[in-house]
Amino acid sequence: MRQIAIYGKGGIGKSMVSSHITYALATKGLRVLHVGCDPKHDSTRLLLNGKMAQTVLGTLRKKDFDVKNLLMDEVVFESPLNDTCAGRIFCAESGGPDPGLGCGGKGVVEAIEALQYLNVMEVLKLDVVLYDVLGDVVCGGFSMPIREGYAREVYIVSSGELEVLFAASNICKAVSRFNARSGVQLGGIIGNGRELKDEQTILDEFSRKLGSHLTGFIPYSEKIKECSGKGQTLFQHAPETPECEAFRQLAEAIWDNKEFSVPASFTFEELHGWWAQAAGRKR
Repeated sequence: MRQIAIYGKGGIGKSMVSSHITYALATKGLRVLHVGCDPKHDSTRLLLNGKMAQTVLGTLRKKDFDVKNLLMDEVVFESPLNDTCAGRIFCAESGGPDPGLGCGGKGVVEAIEALQYLNVMEVLKLDVVLYDVLGDVVCGGFSMPIREGYAREVYIVSSGELEVLFAASNICKAVSRFNARSGVQLGGIIGNGRELKDEQTILDEFSRKLGSHLTGFIPYSEKIKECSGKGQTLFQHAPETPECEAFRQLAEAIWDNKEFSVPASFTFEELHGWWAQAAGRKR
């Protein structure tokens, strides 16, 4: 069973990317569990026809955090899209505290431990678990999938913007730090276009600078915004578009990937110096 973590700066579109990867893997006949690791609990929305799933943390809260009273079908949901693909998609959301209260990472810790207690991976006979994880790995909860070895391979969603690349570099620092402990490695960078000039080239150079590669690139698209607003993936909304084909190719590249590394990372000053030169060359 493959366990894959998708990280990236908040707002970069990693949940959208993750949802499309999950669906594309399921079309290959694979059984995939998509775990949203974000208090907003919106990672699985496109896989559930726009609906927000009941969260693991919210359900546990109602049961006074007694995991022994937790049932799998209370926190793991089959996707209604299963009728359209050869495999199966299962969805779970970690959840978190109300805004301004508590630690968001707690939901990730509680969710993963609950899923382990329920023996979900074995019961559902999964081929893949995909963790869609919030942000820059700034606390222990959000780093848990890679710190504890649940996910041995990490992909980072990034645009070519300087601040987003710096967030990716920080995530690489965490991957390098936890490699000796859990064996986690970087599988590659996933480009999510923001209409920056020569963005794919910048991301390709950045990936190689890390000691990795650009696994795939999703071009900027109004179609993606449209489908998100409708609570659909591109596979339902616009399956014949180049953007949808880019997601198919991305999923194939991840599934076939054999290039893993312990990545380099950079200070902001180092990255800014390189980025200014790289971006300047493209103009």
